[in-house]
Amino acid sequence: MGRFTRYLIHIVQPTRCIGCGKVVYSHQYFCSHCRTQLPHIALGECPWCGKNDQTDCNCENDFELLFPCNAPFHYEGCIRQGILTIKKGTETRGAAVFGKIMANRVARLYGTDFDGIVYVPVTKKRLRQRGYNQSRLLAKAIADWLDLPLLDNALVRLYDAPDQHRSSRHSRKGNVFGVFEANAAAVAGKRLLLVDDVFTTGTTINECGKMLLLADCDSVCGITLAMAKPAKNTTNDQQEQRMV
Repeated sequence: MGRFTRYLIHIVQPTRCIGCGKVVYSHQYFCSHCRTQLPHIALGECPWCGKNDQTDCNCENDFELLFPCNAPFHYEGCIRQGILTIKKGTETRGAAVFGKIMANRVARLYGTDFDGIVYVPVTKKRLRQRGYNQSRLLAKAIADWLDLPLLDNALVRLYDAPDQHRSSRHSRKGNVFGVFEANAAAVAGKRLLLVDDVFTTGTTINECGKMLLLADCDSVCGITLAMAKPAKNTTNDQQEQRMV
C-alpha cells in the first residue's frame, strides 16, 4: 500500500486515540496527553495498597487468590476507556500494544518458562455479539511476543453467569462457581499463564485458575491488563510507558 493511499484512508477513516478519541497518526495508539496519563502500576508495587508487595503487603490474602496475579495498569482513565473500546468492538488494534506491555510485565515478573498461555473464556452470547474474545486477543499477542503456545481448548465456559459488573463481591463468588471447566488432557503437568482483561474482585480469574489446578496443571500465574483497585502510589514504569 502506497503512502498516498494510506493518507487517503487516514483522511476518510482517521486513526483515533484509544483513550480519548482524538485523531492521531496511524502508527499511534494514544495521543501525547493520554500517554502521560497512563495509570501505571510499578513493578514490585502492590496494585491495591501501593506498598512493596514482597515485604510489606498481604493484600493477596484478602482476595483469597490461589496463585500470583499482576497487571501493568490500574483500571481507570485512558486504560479503562481503551479496554471498553476493545470490548465494544469499535477498536481492537489496541490489543496488540497492550499484549506487548503485558508480555513485558510477565517476563520481568515471572520469567518466560511457561508451557502455554490460557485465557478466561467469554460467554457464547458475548462471543456472538462481538465476534471475538477480548481476553483471547490479549493472550494471543502475549503468546506471539513470548513465543509460547496459546492453548485454546484449555478452559471452557459451561453456561452463562449473571453479569459480574452488576454483582456485589460476595455474589460474584457464587456467580462463577461451576461455570468453568478445564481440559485435563490439555493442561495436566503444565506451567500456565492465565490471561484476562480486567481484575475487579478476582473471582473470575481465581475460579479459572482453581479449575486449572484441579485439572492437575503444575502451576498458574495470572496477568491482567488492569486491576480495578485504587493505589496511592502513582509512579510510572518508564519502560512500559515507552511502548505506547
